[in-house]
Amino acid sequence: MTHAPHGRSVGAVVPRRLHIVAPLRFRSGATLGAYDLVYETYGTLNAARTNAVLVCHALNASHHVAGYYAHDPKNVGWWDNMIGPGKPVDTDRFFVIGVNNLGSCFGSTGPASTEPATGKPYGSRFPVVTVEDWVASQAVLADRLGIERFAAVMGGSLGGMQAVSWTTAFPERIANAVVVAATPKLTAQNIAFNEVARRAIVTDPDFHGGDYYQHGVKPKRGLRLARMIGHITYLSGDAMMEKFGRALRSESYGYHFEVDFEVESYLRYQSDKFAEYFDANTYLLITRALDYYDPARDFDHDLSAALAAARARFLVASFTSDWRFSPEHSRAIVKALLDNRRDVSYAEIDAPHGHDAFLLEDPRYHALVRAYFDNVARELGTDGSPPAPTELPRRAAGRGRPRGRRERGVRRVSPQSLARLAGRPDLRAIAAWVRRDASVLDLGCGDGLLLKHLAQTRGARGYGLEIADEKVIACVASGVNVIQADIERGLSDFDDRSFDYVILSLTLQAVRRTEPIVMEMLRVGREAIVTFPNFGHWGRAGRCSPAGCRCRGRCRSSGTTRRTCISARSAISRASAPRTPSASSSASCCTTAARSGSCPTCAAASRSTASRAAADRRWPPQTRAPRRSSSAPSSSGSRCSTSPRAFRSASSTSSSRSTSASRASS
Repeated sequence: MTHAPHGRSVGAVVPRRLHIVAPLRFRSGATLGAYDLVYETYGTLNAARTNAVLVCHALNASHHVAGYYAHDPKNVGWWDNMIGPGKPVDTDRFFVIGVNNLGSCFGSTGPASTEPATGKPYGSRFPVVTVEDWVASQAVLADRLGIERFAAVMGGSLGGMQAVSWTTAFPERIANAVVVAATPKLTAQNIAFNEVARRAIVTDPDFHGGDYYQHGVKPKRGLRLARMIGHITYLSGDAMMEKFGRALRSESYGYHFEVDFEVESYLRYQSDKFAEYFDANTYLLITRALDYYDPARDFDHDLSAALAAARARFLVASFTSDWRFSPEHSRAIVKALLDNRRDVSYAEIDAPHGHDAFLLEDPRYHALVRAYFDNVARELGTDGSPPAPTELPRRAAGRGRPRGRRERGVRRVSPQSLARLAGRPDLRAIAAWVRRDASVLDLGCGDGLLLKHLAQTRGARGYGLEIADEKVIACVASGVNVIQADIERGLSDFDDRSFDYVILSLTLQAVRRTEPIVMEMLRVGREAIVTFPNFGHWGRAGRCSPAGCRCRGRCRSSGTTRRTCISARSAISRASAPRTPSASSSASCCTTAARSGSCPTCAAASRSTASRAAADRRWPPQTRAPRRSSSAPSSSGSRCSTSPRAFRSASSTSSSRSTSASRASS
């Protein structure tokens, strides 16, 4: 497989061979005596041996992950666009290993290898392998290379399944798992596709029961058909239509059964090429390993129980157009990890290329992986080794974790972020509410600013939900657990009362169905906190008042008529405290009649006169001051009509307008 190189390449590479004498016992009960593993490495292993990344390959790939061969420069590694100097997996920082799995036909011991006992190719006598067998052999390779713990194990499709298997088979030997376009088990439809492909091979007259090597032939016809079937499932319908449509090879129909359409020509070309370099027995073995992969099978089909042993941090990614291993498959993995309170981020990438998208250079996909590995590199640079893995608290504690401890993988709040926090009194109010060591679910978490702040000031841990691609990537870059999802579709991935706090900060006004969201918050969380803009508080018309504005009147330099800057003191009610704390803010804003004339000092987003007038018609100004309460539940004029839990509210200034913060507790 060849790809156009992007950026710098690792250059010419040379595969290595490791001969292992110790026998390997397979899950089937069969034993393989001495065997070989072929592998390639890129980058430099650091002195502590902590920067190693293992790349697991999919069905027809190999150990040749990146770079090229000096004798064959066109043979570029199958993931060369992902791995190399300055690429998402940067070989200037990581030591990357690509290994060819047992049963393959690219150098590691497989059906075409010579069986020591007979002096003939293994052929049909080669044991049936599983994903778990591959992972066991990869662990042997890591031992020989002196790697006790991988900084990450990553892979796409079948490679992603191996990464998941690593987290349960050797939980202490893997710090991060990057799982792309994978599944926790094959569906009946996927097994059916594999069976049709296998039937095409075994019914080829040249197959000879798998011992075709001795007859000097190869079941190429069966391999061609198998490849055609597989290739169709790797592409989306839209991608095939865009690439080929109904284009003809000639100007008119030929009225025969040879090639008429361009897509037919493409499939024949790909299948012919595949049949020349791939081995039929290997195809049978690998597709059967796919069928057998089901980690939940040994746990009464409970995937959450199967992944309970995992301690790694996960990045899971899927593609919207992938119908072979659709996003629902990846979300099943994420759900099981959430049930176990494991560190996980999930992104659903809108790409049109189908299952093969994990091999291609999509900007959002590569930005996501780059952000994740940048954060892994920062962790390695902190003390020379990845921090010890931890799990999220199941209950609000105040117990167990020392105060002030920096949470694993979460970057410290930058000075720029601190400045943003200063302009968000609602976030400071939320931080005052949240107990130490609590579990938090932040709906519409943005770039993860609140979660970072809570992790570092309150020891809180949890997840954010966000739908925007760029904000999901920002969360991943910060080491914040984020799940890409639309909150309006509900919170079905989370169990009842599974978080101490569920937070909806400045997002309620942007959703269409508020009541179901609030009800879901009250189901999932022990307490719910909501902040939203107070559209009824606008201030007086006129120029800025220097007494209440940080710009000290300098924004008068603009000739645009302005409204007076708003400065308010928050009155925050808490059910659990006898006193009513307050959060004040010196943040203020100058809202102009023209967007282009916003105050440069306040750095506030302006609102046009027309927009303000429309808002005033929808939300009449409220002059009543917020009530305070120290014992009885209070709200901004009302209770939640759908729940016995009372919302407690407060008004506070945001960067551009007043906001209300509400809290519901049981």
